[in-house]
Amino acid sequence: MTTAWTRTSRVLERAEKDGRDFLLEPEVYEILKDAGIPTPRHMFVSMGQKASRKDLAALGTAEVVVKIVSPLVIHKSDVGGVAFAKANPAAVTRACAAMLRTVVARSRAAERKAVRESVRGFLLVEKVAFDDAGFGSEILLGLRNSQDFGPVLTMGSGGLDVEYMNARLKEGRAVAIASAHLLDDAKAGGLIEPLAFFGKLAATFRGRKPLVSPKTLVDTFLRFRDLAVAFSAFSAATPFVLEEAEVNPFVVRRGRLVPLDGVCRFSRAKAAASARPVEAVGRLLKPASIGIIGVSEKMNIGHVILNNILKGGFDPGNVTVVKPGLESIEGCRCVPTVEAMPAAVDLFVLTLGADQCYDVIKDLVDHGKARSVILIAGGMGEKEGGASIEGRIRDLLREGRTSGRTTPVVNGGNCLGIVSKPGLYDTLFIPDHKLPRPKRAGSASAMISQSGAFMICRMSKLPSIEPVYSVSLGNQIDLTASDYLNYLKDDPEVRTFSVYMEGFRPGDGLAFARAIREITASGRAVLVYKAGRSPEGRSATSSHTASVAGDYGVFKALCEQAGAIVANDLFEFESFMKGLAWLEGRVVRGRRVGLVSNAGFECVMMADNLKDGTGLDLAAFAPETRERILASLRPLGIDRLLDVHNPLDVTPVADDAAFGESTRAFVEDPGVDCAVISNVPLTKALQTLPAGEGHGEDLTRPGGFAARTIELFRTTSKPIVVNIDAGVLYDPLADHLEKACIPVFRRADEALRFLRMYVGRMSPKAGR
Repeated sequence: MTTAWTRTSRVLERAEKDGRDFLLEPEVYEILKDAGIPTPRHMFVSMGQKASRKDLAALGTAEVVVKIVSPLVIHKSDVGGVAFAKANPAAVTRACAAMLRTVVARSRAAERKAVRESVRGFLLVEKVAFDDAGFGSEILLGLRNSQDFGPVLTMGSGGLDVEYMNARLKEGRAVAIASAHLLDDAKAGGLIEPLAFFGKLAATFRGRKPLVSPKTLVDTFLRFRDLAVAFSAFSAATPFVLEEAEVNPFVVRRGRLVPLDGVCRFSRAKAAASARPVEAVGRLLKPASIGIIGVSEKMNIGHVILNNILKGGFDPGNVTVVKPGLESIEGCRCVPTVEAMPAAVDLFVLTLGADQCYDVIKDLVDHGKARSVILIAGGMGEKEGGASIEGRIRDLLREGRTSGRTTPVVNGGNCLGIVSKPGLYDTLFIPDHKLPRPKRAGSASAMISQSGAFMICRMSKLPSIEPVYSVSLGNQIDLTASDYLNYLKDDPEVRTFSVYMEGFRPGDGLAFARAIREITASGRAVLVYKAGRSPEGRSATSSHTASVAGDYGVFKALCEQAGAIVANDLFEFESFMKGLAWLEGRVVRGRRVGLVSNAGFECVMMADNLKDGTGLDLAAFAPETRERILASLRPLGIDRLLDVHNPLDVTPVADDAAFGESTRAFVEDPGVDCAVISNVPLTKALQTLPAGEGHGEDLTRPGGFAARTIELFRTTSKPIVVNIDAGVLYDPLADHLEKACIPVFRRADEALRFLRMYVGRMSPKAGR
């Protein structure tokens, strides 16, 4: 559908001239018509006026619905603002007068005068005889302008009990949430079909034919999307922004959706266009030259960073330290001022306090001495006056770019720094002995974190992953998460992205989701964890749309629709960091899993965590696989002790060869899509301890459990995870396997939980 939206624009202009930033319900009906959505017959009666018999006859029903129209009365039914009356002038006049008294009386005493004065009149609407299928007959459809993502669409069960229902329905069944700018026509049906009301209204229900077609639902959803895009904060086609528009409810009449109640708020708050030269991120991540200020002769933060830069492999001959009174430090040239730097550096690291940062960046801009800056300083936006420092720096950068001067892009402030393996530098102010950094990347991954502490904790806990790039964003005073995703999306060295976010700069959520969509469309993976999930205060919401689609719900839904894996907790985030890094390139063909252990309780535990129907299914072994397994167990007589089935319990008697060969047999079975190898390593039959006194074991021995497992992992394309269910004595075994890039867990339920999530989200059927 195409429209010039002239009717909607005129409605908004009239409301604005009337001093309003909201629409009266008759005006809401006007913009619905402009979007191609049919409305019931209606008329508006201003305060002090009366409806004529002719006007009422035009509504076409013996009874009419009377609604109070006031910006202070949002949920009309709750305060007596909706009533039925016979379609004659006297009855309608009485109903309006009684309604006004009731609504005012039910208001708080201090607000009664304001409520009375706010009433603009009454809306008279035909009484719609709709198809009442009982609970679930009404639909909510709304949009609201999110500061992060722009217009967000919401569709779900409607009516008076919408919040009650949505709080109790399973996630994904209560409400569909979508970005208006990202929603494709072909994806709309997939969002709506799982919803609770769909089966009641748009499918055969207990022998009754559908009341409305899926096409009608999708068409209405997409018309709302077109309205949202046309009046988005990111659209230049119109001057207005729809901050919120909602119909609650839509009902079904003779196969069509009919809106019964609507609200709308608007503004002129268009989003500011970004002027960040994102291509300069390349200079930041792969600099040919580095400058740094704030280095003391003693081991302060700046000196730690300088040492880490040099330990990362960066040539000291290409490092300039701004420090008066010295000619060199750590083999690097010193200059007294920013102005004295011989040339512009690709990267400048600013380690001074927040109160000194503006002056240094001003010098860099005034003299054209840097193309990018890492702003380490704390206190940016966190202490009194910090926010004003950030604002002044943003103004400085904007002015510099507008004037065409060499103006750096800035990472931070309040950031811990960046580690770039291709750039041969590490600007973390963590001493090397506290967080040793390998010189080479351990995986084809990039980690982008708004929290530096979160980033280094993951680096410390998962040292074998060692990303190609580790970026601590801090306050995003200039560069944002989306800037890094947009730059790195074409980097052939990066196959997976792990992102920790706390908040977005205005509008950057949409850019973030768009970047994710591009990355995942190319076959790569993006893992996201969002902190700061507290829902909006219920008292602050003025509509059902806002209350059923809180900020975190929007974030999660839109990122998942863009193709990201959204971790619900730290376990999921860390598990997927390992899984995505070390299972990268493996094909998820299905959810048939093979489970093997040398302990019965492990087999039971794993089977209990399959989540049949929504997780993994036990694979059935082929006859040839059964024979291979029995042959591997026969030398120890284990074949006489068990029947071969899945989960496979090889018993504590199984040695390295029996365990390894039986595991290889079922992994290579064509009916097995993925596997969990769960080892209780305390049995004396297996080589699971490092070489030492008092025993003859050596977990690194050729032919041992570890060697066989590593060889199997490297020779199959199927996703495999290992569980080592034992204490710290067996940490060396787990570490040895993880150094071989095998995802290792320490409890059977955790191994199954991860594999369920991995298969569910990486499967082609998951829409990735």
